[in-house]
Amino acid sequence: MNDRALFFSIIFLALFPATRGAVAADLPTAEIRLPDLVREALERNPEVQMAARMVEAKHAHVPQAGALPDPVLMYGVENEGRPVPFETLGTGGFSDVYVGFTQEIPFHGKRALREKVAGEEASAEEWRYEGTRRRVAAQVAEAYYDLYATHAALGIVDESLKLLDQLTRVARARLAVGQASQQDVLDAEVELSRLQERKSTLERRRATIEAALQRLLLRTAPASFGRPAPVLETPLVANLDELLARAEEESPVVREAETRTSKAERTVDLARRERLPDFAVNVVYHNRASLDPWYTFGGTLTLPIYAGRKQKQAILEASADLGAARSTREALVSGVRFEVTESYFMASTADHLLRLYDEGILKQARLSLDSAIAQYEVGKVDFLTLISSWRRLLDYNLAYHEQLAEHEKALARLAVHVSPLPGQGT
Repeated sequence: MNDRALFFSIIFLALFPATRGAVAADLPTAEIRLPDLVREALERNPEVQMAARMVEAKHAHVPQAGALPDPVLMYGVENEGRPVPFETLGTGGFSDVYVGFTQEIPFHGKRALREKVAGEEASAEEWRYEGTRRRVAAQVAEAYYDLYATHAALGIVDESLKLLDQLTRVARARLAVGQASQQDVLDAEVELSRLQERKSTLERRRATIEAALQRLLLRTAPASFGRPAPVLETPLVANLDELLARAEEESPVVREAETRTSKAERTVDLARRERLPDFAVNVVYHNRASLDPWYTFGGTLTLPIYAGRKQKQAILEASADLGAARSTREALVSGVRFEVTESYFMASTADHLLRLYDEGILKQARLSLDSAIAQYEVGKVDFLTLISSWRRLLDYNLAYHEQLAEHEKALARLAVHVSPLPGQGT
């Protein structure tokens, strides 16, 4: 086989198979899958576990908030005429040993409101927990798709390195027989060095992404992850208006804010009711030894005579908190709408670019390279033109996987507010 035929076969056998999903020989061959990583993260991630424990704590507080205050037990000795205890017991009419209890009873409705406030806080914590789960799952998904794009790029670069190494040998062989210039050899060597530089950058990026995944999954032992399974484009079936409407109804961030607003409303109701007096009842038994016993029944009533400095200010405080909660909800809804809009347009743009790559750019780049090869064969273009055509196809292939990853990452961010967890269904 002559040099030109060898060159022609190298281009088609080495370059074209390395357009999508190529896997280099030195990359991990075991596949990892997103649902498995998400499941592991939700089981192990410290932030998720902390949020789960907070939910348990808030639920445990609910019955406490509605419970009666603990009764107070009292006991003592009363002596008539002498200070020594028990000395006149049974002889003095006012000497006795007594025991009794006092039970405080809040005004009607206070306990129920306190329990409602605690219940709203527990519900808000549940929504925060759900939001944390979705956010961590989205972070795992984003890292996973970044790792996929990096592995795909490493595979393409490794195949291209093999190709360029052979091209460099061909250029040197053609130079030796006077069919190529020294510049052809230099151009091939420059491209070879550029690819090696790109490979080093990609390897560093892979290590960084794996470190991020280890943090999210709480893996302490350093170990290389496997290769992500092939990624298929997930269709974006809803339009922006539908997504925004769903986000305002489904987003854990919005639901938490709404629940905290409801809690603030109940807190205002409770602050107003706190102006009403609380009661207490007490029962005391007086043992007078040989004399007849005494029984004392009574009660107390709180007098809110300092309401101007206490209860009234508590109402103002609760009302201000309610206003802040409502403003916070509006701010969070606005933020969620922005995040949904941003993710939607990122997914839409990536989807458009993927179609362009599939239907136009990659085909055109391949045709351009075909033409450059044919013209180089007959001496109508130089080696630099051929290298430029090859580089364009390489860059477009790399960009295709980057856009595919960006598309799936945008959908993962959308799933924080409007969809199931990434990797757990549609």
